[in-house]
Amino acid sequence: MKDYQIQCTYRDIDKLKDIYLYACSKDVEVIKPGNVNIDYPHSDTTAYDFLRSAHDSCRSLFKRDLSLGERIYYSVTDSRKNIKVNTNLGIIILIAPIIHSLLNSTKTTLRTALKDVIKTSKISDTNLLCRAIKFVNPGGLGEKEEMNINTLPQVTLKTIMDKSASYDRLSYQYSTGYSDILDFIVPRIIDHRKNIENTDFLLSLVFLEILCEIPDTHISRKFNEKIAKKTSNEARDLIKIINTERSRKKAISRICQLDYEYKNKGINPGTTADLLLSGVMIERLLRSDL
Repeated sequence: MKDYQIQCTYRDIDKLKDIYLYACSKDVEVIKPGNVNIDYPHSDTTAYDFLRSAHDSCRSLFKRDLSLGERIYYSVTDSRKNIKVNTNLGIIILIAPIIHSLLNSTKTTLRTALKDVIKTSKISDTNLLCRAIKFVNPGGLGEKEEMNINTLPQVTLKTIMDKSASYDRLSYQYSTGYSDILDFIVPRIIDHRKNIENTDFLLSLVFLEILCEIPDTHISRKFNEKIAKKTSNEARDLIKIINTERSRKKAISRICQLDYEYKNKGINPGTTADLLLSGVMIERLLRSDL
């Protein structure tokens, strides 16, 4: 378990914003089977929608004088001023604590800063998160009793995320100090950089690795756990094929084929995409001189 050393008390906000927007651009440039990309949109969502939402979210995401709940809520509502579909609720839920830690925490490692920011959250932060979810109204999210957005649970973010961690992988990050991202995703990106020069192909591969190890909880909500596990098995099978494929062009073609199949079936592993974006941002942050 690696604890990434960072200085959390001061950040160049413009550079931090650039790193966030870089991660958001990679989110649509990289082929992630079932998810929107520049060449293959969804029927109701395009890469432009994701990029415009990312830029609009910056209005509040990087303000210093906001609570964590305010940072989430206002970033989500800002994102919907020009784009009327949900493109980045999951992204903001994951990224907001990272930004909040970098701007406000006095801890010296990202993991401890994130744990501290989430542990010290208030009930008002939970209420604002629920309001953000209700504002976007994503299918299946916020419907469990412990995460009922209509009743505004009177508990802290840490408490509500601990309760929902077993069935929602975004909540799991809050509950475990971003363990999937810090212990698995970022190390995979760093490790692959030693052998793979093409960043987009590298990130497609990491996406598949996340999907095969962590069944996508968005797919579980949208369909069921059986389909989520089937999707993970398909990702595992594709990785095995790619690892024996000598031609990079053929490997990319196989990824595109799975993307086509998933889009036809309406299978979009959105949680996996959100986890990857967060990992891309942190890995980029570690390579910067912030």
